[in-house]
This record gives sequence, structure tokens and C-alpha cells, in this order.
Amino acid sequence: MAAALTKTAIDAAIAKVGQGQRIVLRDDREANLQIRIGQQSATWVCDPRLKNGQRTRFTLGRWPGLGIADARKAAQDMRRKIDEGINPNEEKRAAVRAAEIARRTRTTLRDVLDQYETAKLSQLRQGAATRRALDGKKGLLRDMLTRAPGSIIRADIADAVRRHAKTSPISANRSLAYARAFFNWCVGEEIIEANPAEKVKKPAKENQRDRTHTLGELGEIWTAAGTLGYPFGPLYRLLMVLPMRREEIAAMPVAELDLGSDGAPAEDIWTLPAGRTKRANALRVPLSPLARSIIKEALADPARPKEAVGDDGRSRPNPFVFSTTGASPVSGFTKGKRRLDKAIADARAKVAAEEASRTGIQDGNAPEPDVMPGWTIHDLRTSFATNASDRLGVDATVADRCLNHVGSATTSKIMRTYNQSELFEPRKAALCAWASLIESEALGRPAGNVVPLRSAEAA
Repeated sequence: MAAALTKTAIDAAIAKVGQGQRIVLRDDREANLQIRIGQQSATWVCDPRLKNGQRTRFTLGRWPGLGIADARKAAQDMRRKIDEGINPNEEKRAAVRAAEIARRTRTTLRDVLDQYETAKLSQLRQGAATRRALDGKKGLLRDMLTRAPGSIIRADIADAVRRHAKTSPISANRSLAYARAFFNWCVGEEIIEANPAEKVKKPAKENQRDRTHTLGELGEIWTAAGTLGYPFGPLYRLLMVLPMRREEIAAMPVAELDLGSDGAPAEDIWTLPAGRTKRANALRVPLSPLARSIIKEALADPARPKEAVGDDGRSRPNPFVFSTTGASPVSGFTKGKRRLDKAIADARAKVAAEEASRTGIQDGNAPEPDVMPGWTIHDLRTSFATNASDRLGVDATVADRCLNHVGSATTSKIMRTYNQSELFEPRKAALCAWASLIESEALGRPAGNVVPLRSAEAA
């Protein structure tokens, strides 16, 4: 029942409203105006009928911010709009949409990338590298950073991918994948309506690498590594013997090693925490006697910094096995690999020259030495997996675990979920057998007879 609305009546209703109750007071002077009073708030509402006869409800404001006289005027304005055929709720929604469009127009792609980094990339191990691939010096989106995300279309992404692919086609594939993930996140956050990178094709076809070194080639790599000195010499040798990922071994902290005593070299363990593995799983890695000897030699190398001076001027022990600064892991892998390739080529040229001299061939008529086919450090892992299976009879599941792979080729998804065994002892046997195979057939010496690296200047 409508009644004259006064401040006294409203305050009295607010004072007596109980828990979970609502009191509605209708105004006798302004049709369809009411104030709905609950324990948390008192809200002015207008509930007229639209032109089509449908009753609807509009919120006008809250008491006491909106007084009685202002609420009546707001109800009159609302009814006037309805008489003109305007739906105030639709008008309000349109205003909200317009404000959102204006906000998105003012927001640049760089702003959204900052939000993406905070919400998503900061939680990923490769988050910083992903951000660089998106807007770094050679980032795919670097020329669009000042634009509104909604203004970016498929042609913009396709053009950026084509330009990137001219110099780095495989890198362009990766950057495109990162861009797709980023714009999918933008769609989910309702920043844009559609993903402009969704139907852009990868610029380069990628073939699975199948480069496997022969044992003879591994012997050449081992010998060439011996000319590099610390840190790359022992690092490359350890990568041959221990088929872990390059970043994991290069950043190996001394604190993760349990080298034990010289009397029991087969009991040594390297424990990687979950934060340092690609699969984010903690892993105990058994060290063969050969792997142990390489690590011990690296730790004792005169070129290895024993300590570093911090920003506070205090000296601290070098925490890494492989480091040129004493404060950070070794870097400069491209330069190191280039030096290794040159050492291999020089060794092959020397053998060819000696053979030509032995057979009496003049220098000008000597054939060019064979070049070792192109390879990457990751191919050393492939070489282990192939030889472990073909030469050593290692079970494929065990070989996968040695590489810290999920093992999708060897077990079903259900088995991968429920079989969480480390297979530590089988892995230990496999890695020791692999080290013995390298020593006996790649290096041509009895297993266990480890020859130290030749001293050389550090890279």
C-alpha cells in the first residue's frame, strides 16, 4: 500500500527490519516508485510497464545518497523515457558497452601483455622467454605494442609471421604459437572478441630430428671437447655421458650433488629439484663412475672460479659446477658449440693431411676432409636413446626415464598416470652401461680408465 514517504518513515523501517527480511515502502505521490529496505542497504526502485505492457524494474540509487525528492525526479525521468519508447535498461547497457569499448581503445597491447605476464607468464618456467618472443627485440608483436588489442587483425599477425620467417622460420613457428596462446587468453578475459592469430598458418614445416651419432662420432666429439678446457670441455663430455637437458646440466649446483667417497663411485647421485626440470618433477639421477669423474675434474679445474664477490662486497663460494663468473651458471653456448665444431673440423683436416702425406699425395691434390653432418647438443640425447635400445638392450620405458621424458611412446596414458616409479636401479644400470660403451667403443679404452681433459683457456 502506497504512503507518503518521509525521512522519519524510512528511518523507522530501517530500524525495525530483521535478519533476512525486506520492507518495501511505496510512494503515494509518484507512481511505481518504491524503496526496498534490507539489513545491508535501502534502494530506490522504479517498476513501470514498458510500451509492450511488460513490467520491468529499474534501480535509481541508494538511500540516503539519493534523497526523496531526487528519487521522485529520477522516477519521472524514467517514465518520460518509457513514454518516448526508450528502454532505460537497454540504454544503460549500451552506455556500459560504450565505456568498455572506450577503455579497450585506450588500452594498448603493451598494457595487456603486462597483465598477461602477471596473470600467466609469471607462473611458467619459460615465461620470461615467452614474453621476449612476443614483444622483445625480435618479438613477433613488437611493432603493434602501441595499438589497441581489438584493432589487431589476422592480416597483421600473418604479415609479422612472414617477416619473422624470412630469417628464422622455426622461431617464427614458436612465436606464432605463443601469440595464439596470448590472444586466446585475451578472448577468455573478454579483452577481444576473437583470436586474430587463430587461423594463421605456421610458416615452416618441422620434421622430427632423427640425428643419431655413431660411436665413432662420439669419440671425435669427446676428443675435440678435450681441447676446449673448462667450462665447455667437461660440460660437453658430461652431456655425452649423462643424457639430461643442456640447461639442467649447465646450471648444476654443487649442492645438488652427493658424490660420496672415492671408494664407492657407483653410489653417487645428482638430485634435481622440481623447479629445475622441464616436467617440474623432482628426480634422482644416478651418476656413473665416468660422469662422477668428469664432475670431480671440473670442480678441481684451476680455471673454475672458487668464489665471487657479491654486491655487498662479501666473497661467497661458487655454487655452480660450471661457471665463468663464480656467481652464475655458464652461458655462451653458441660460441662454445662453434669452438667445438671447429675443433672437430681441424682434427678431421689433420687426419686427412696425414693420410695424404702417408700416401704421397701432393697438398694441392689432396681431397677435402669429410665434414661431420650438422648436429645439435640435443642430438646427444637421441644418440643415447638409440644406442641404449639397439646396442645395450635397455627397455624403452627405462630409456625414457633416463631422459626424463613422459614416455608417451612406451606406455598408455593410464600407465603414465599410475606408474610414478623412479626406476632408479634400472636407470642406474642403463647409464653405467652407456658410460662403459662410450669408453670401450667410442674412446677405445677399458671402462673406468678416465683420461683428464687437456688444459686450455676458458671460453
